[in-house]
Amino acid sequence: MGSLVFVFPIASILVGLYFITLGFWELREGVNRKQYIKYMFTGLFLLIILTPMIWLFGSSFFLRMS
Repeated sequence: MGSLVFVFPIASILVGLYFITLGFWELREGVNRKQYIKYMFTGLFLLIILTPMIWLFGSSFFLRMS
């Protein structure tokens, strides 16, 4: 159960970077600007907000469960 503390933040970082890459690709093509905004905000949310919250609150939550 303690290993999930390390797996979830790393997975959210990878998914966030994937969405940012998709956003840059959409911007490069220049077809759909709304799709670019969705990808970028989703990726930045995962990187900047969700990952630190998992590190801070998730570690105590998973330690309390075990």
